[in-house]
Amino acid sequence: MLNHRQIKNQFESLATLQAIQKQAYQMLVQGLATTGFSMREWEILVYLEQHGQATASELADAFMVTRTLISRNTWRLIQDNLIQSQVNPNDRRIVWLSLTVNGQERVQEGVRQVQANLKTFDQSHNLEKLTKQVEALSQQLAKIN
Repeated sequence: MLNHRQIKNQFESLATLQAIQKQAYQMLVQGLATTGFSMREWEILVYLEQHGQATASELADAFMVTRTLISRNTWRLIQDNLIQSQVNPNDRRIVWLSLTVNGQERVQEGVRQVQANLKTFDQSHNLEKLTKQVEALSQQLAKIN
């Protein structure tokens, strides 16, 4: 059974971890600002780049959202010729989504833009803050163990 101090340490670690997640998310959003992609669109593109192909249901499961929301997001990406859909000839209910050549190029371009944006002065401050939060989490986890 955990004592009060152990429970308190675990909650502090969770709070620090959430702050790190929030900070990293904000940095990524700022980095994506010049790409023209929403966070969800970027997540879909990167997922497809990493996995090669996926169905809308797989994407919905991976991002814990509805299939309808994924379909809305993928529709724009299909219209922009960034992803393509291909019906499975053996089971027409299955539609595979994958990056087009243009999509692959835009993902690589997006990665470069995000990296460049993270190197700005404003982001340096955020990275320093993030580093301190990670150090604090490390110390908190040491207390738990």
